[in-house]
Amino acid sequence: MAGLSAVVPLLLTVLLGWVLRRRGYLKEETAPQLMWLLYWVSLPALLFRKTIAVGGEVLLNGNLFVAIHLSFFLMPPLAWLLARLAGQERRRVAVSVLVSIRSNNVYMGLPVVALALGAEGVAALSLYLAVGLFSYNLLSIAWAQIALSGGLSRRHLVETARSVALNPLFLACLAGVSASLLGFGTLPRWLDAFLEILGDLATALALLALGASIRIVSPLATLRSAWRDVTLRLFVHPAVMALLFRFFPVEPYVAGAVILATAMPSAVNNFVLAKGMDMDSAYAGEVVAATTVLSVVTVPLWLAWLGL
Repeated sequence: MAGLSAVVPLLLTVLLGWVLRRRGYLKEETAPQLMWLLYWVSLPALLFRKTIAVGGEVLLNGNLFVAIHLSFFLMPPLAWLLARLAGQERRRVAVSVLVSIRSNNVYMGLPVVALALGAEGVAALSLYLAVGLFSYNLLSIAWAQIALSGGLSRRHLVETARSVALNPLFLACLAGVSASLLGFGTLPRWLDAFLEILGDLATALALLALGASIRIVSPLATLRSAWRDVTLRLFVHPAVMALLFRFFPVEPYVAGAVILATAMPSAVNNFVLAKGMDMDSAYAGEVVAATTVLSVVTVPLWLAWLGL
């Protein structure tokens, strides 16, 4: 019950964003503007402030790096195998591979972690992004391209690496960790207050933007077609992450933040990537919608299992 109480306010905010768009109060062009503000201003401020505050000691723990990256090498082949055994055509197989590790760990993960674990959890999530965001993007796209065409395009991987290296969220986390490791762990009070004001926008803005972006047509039909990838996204990936932390232990609040992040619905931009890479983008949209709706049940279950 406590887990459900923590998630319901988040989903109500997502629903509000969806209703506002459906009623015309959030125009089609408004959601991308909210995403831009969140992506380039509010989230970088929040992630930099939290990362620099926690210090570099967690990042120096190699177990975190190893566990995260092992999951990135385990999940895509599993998704690929299951999709092929089910007889899916290659464009849909590639989507299954893509979404297997690409959870909505910022726009929905951040609010959930913030409510469940507080500032300590947000700092842990920032470190997760700093350690894993580059590989998260590069490896998911590489695996998906292999599934789509049976080979890797050097040009595509170089472009992906370049875009990730310029990602403001990645740069904010990297800057925070670097500053902390160099001994700049305390910001001037005026700068810290400024970043706090900008970061406070993140939770509500992320959820409203998510609600304004998702499209839900027929939930039951979507679930029937996407149940395999829904299961991998909402249950298997976080379970694999929890198991890996048994062998590569980290601080409990770090493990909790990362497991919650991997238990989030499919990232909204999976639809954009699938369309740009000539995958089955319609199916990618179905997975985003189905996992987002079902997270009202699955996230409380993970919160309860983690004792949060």
